[in-house]
Amino acid sequence: MKKTTKLLLIVLTIPLIGSVLLVLVSSLIFSPPYVFRTIVNGNSDVMDYKVFPERMIQKSSQPYNYKYNLDESLKAMSIDYMYRGKGKSKPLGLFLQETNTTSFIIGHDEEVVMEEYYNGYDKDMVNTSFSMAKSIDSLLIGMAIEDGYIKSVKQSIADYISEFKGTNMESITIEDLLMMRSNISYEEGKIWFSDDAKTYYMPDLRNLTLTHNNLTTKYQGKFHYNNYHPLLLGIILERSTGKHVSEYFEEKLWNKIGAENDASWSLDSKKTGFEKMESGINFKAIDFVKIGSMLLHSGTWNGQQILNEIWIKQSTLSDFPLNNDEYKGSFLENSNIGYKYMWYSTPNNNGSLDFFAMGKYGQYLYMSPENNLVILRTGISVGNVDSWTDVFKEISLKLSPHLINKGTIFSQNHTKNAHQSQDGR
Repeated sequence: MKKTTKLLLIVLTIPLIGSVLLVLVSSLIFSPPYVFRTIVNGNSDVMDYKVFPERMIQKSSQPYNYKYNLDESLKAMSIDYMYRGKGKSKPLGLFLQETNTTSFIIGHDEEVVMEEYYNGYDKDMVNTSFSMAKSIDSLLIGMAIEDGYIKSVKQSIADYISEFKGTNMESITIEDLLMMRSNISYEEGKIWFSDDAKTYYMPDLRNLTLTHNNLTTKYQGKFHYNNYHPLLLGIILERSTGKHVSEYFEEKLWNKIGAENDASWSLDSKKTGFEKMESGINFKAIDFVKIGSMLLHSGTWNGQQILNEIWIKQSTLSDFPLNNDEYKGSFLENSNIGYKYMWYSTPNNNGSLDFFAMGKYGQYLYMSPENNLVILRTGISVGNVDSWTDVFKEISLKLSPHLINKGTIFSQNHTKNAHQSQDGR
């Protein structure tokens, strides 16, 4: 064999050997299943609900069916939006199709005024929440307080997680977790060394979270997005209620809002069975809208008082104007969007506050209390649009006058849709 050929083989072999050694060492440090998951699955995906085991959430014993007052003309509504800093304008239906949207539903009062599915999706397809789950975590904490399982958000997390008694973690409160303002370190990075990957793919998220007691002084009370926070809240919910989080969710929320379909919550693994608190609620679109309707109705829905109105206001609405220093260096810097108890809020075009849950790839549950509107958008990706919240604000602004006088946009199809109200979806 020629010397140059041998040299080439050595050059090609060394990186391969290095990669194999990296995988082997990493498997010893972390766990083989974890490293395997990160290699095989790579970046997260909207179909990940098929990757993880799940715990089923049963549909409601008293299903709620929206009234339908649909109008095709809404899809022709002109939407002005920005993409990469350049202004664009398109009809709403075309805009949704071209931005990788999968479901788009608008509810007003107790009616659905628009329900559309795109890019191969329909009403029976499963959507996954990604970080919209964090906002649901927040609702469950409020319910646990109302039920007396948790005394106050001002309590130390060590009151419920005894492993932290006598440690620096004892200084952290439940409110610190809800606000994303604890001193728990969180490092983004590449492959399986980052906390992003660990908190998503680790097959024992409880153990990961309970052993991650690294505190830092670099945050100084500022907002920093940290997936250990919802995981800790999940442990607190489990230990305070004595139930699986998905079981408590089914009992306190899914059943009461009148969900028409079963849902599920993705688990870290079959062995440990801990809910992926940071990302993993899987649902059919129309049922998730009902969570927004409940919030707009001050916690009452489907004939039941589900959540205290005081908690809804306390948890969803930030104080404006914002202290911009609190968000410096984060993805919310200079966005005029505040973060409260795992909910986002922002001034609408009339100066009052809208609030929303948001997840990766552009999953949104958006509420405009002033207009009594709830908008659900799910998608394969964010799509070619700089700000979905600006789009929702524009829709709310243009739609609300018509909804006050429905004859303006519904006159042609009102009779037809009234006959289709039961199967109009």
